Amino acid sequence: MNSRLGLRVRVEEDGRLALPPEVIARYGLKPSAEVWIDDDLDTLRLRRPLTQLAKVYVEPTNSCNLNCVTCVRNVWTESLGHMSMATFERIVEGLRAFAPPPVVFFGGFGEPLAHRDIVSMVTQAKALGACVELITNGTLLNEALARQLIAAQLDVLWVSLDGTTPESFADVRLGAALPQILENVGRFRELRSHGYYPVPELGIAFVAHHLIQFTREALRGEQNASYYSTKARGGEAGRSQAAHAGARHGP
Repeated sequence: MNSRLGLRVRVEEDGRLALPPEVIARYGLKPSAEVWIDDDLDTLRLRRPLTQLAKVYVEPTNSCNLNCVTCVRNVWTESLGHMSMATFERIVEGLRAFAPPPVVFFGGFGEPLAHRDIVSMVTQAKALGACVELITNGTLLNEALARQLIAAQLDVLWVSLDGTTPESFADVRLGAALPQILENVGRFRELRSHGYYPVPELGIAFVAHHLIQFTREALRGEQNASYYSTKARGGEAGRSQAAHAGARHGP
């Protein structure tokens, strides 16, 4: 169920709100659980219980096919490599203990799509019943991989961009071309299911300069586009930490 869809709840005679069973299950609301409700003028926002694991970040690889000038990998001495499927399967097994399952976010200092088993990872995470997100620089998002990610039922694809023109983009993203990435993103949009809430949801991540208008152009046609920004420079991991802290905007 899309989290942005409105829900109608009933107020009982004693003032209690009767939440739908699917909402209770999705947020792990057990009898006697204490939750926080934000009262914001005409809006009530129910927060997850503090004891519930909300999101798990999985870094499939710390390798990347680009050499961005702002990336922390330029100054570190860590060895590069890919997560083994045995390690990932242990993570999945551990997540089975959580009900409801947390959001699984694939990202880090490397490019997740560079891992040859990334589609299998997404598929296994979805089999848990989890919402699955992935961040990419967009260079490896060819048609075949786009179709596989959509078929694996990925929920959100974040595309990380820096630069509003091919020239400014190339200054930061060494080894990438902005027109090609926009072509990849545009094709991905067209391949998704159509409707008011197309799936996977598509978002743009960027280091905050003057990219708001550029983001609107990149996501033109999205009914419920999402993007976030961060002033911190430090590769994809720094961006992914801010993924749901940013505001949501329309097209």
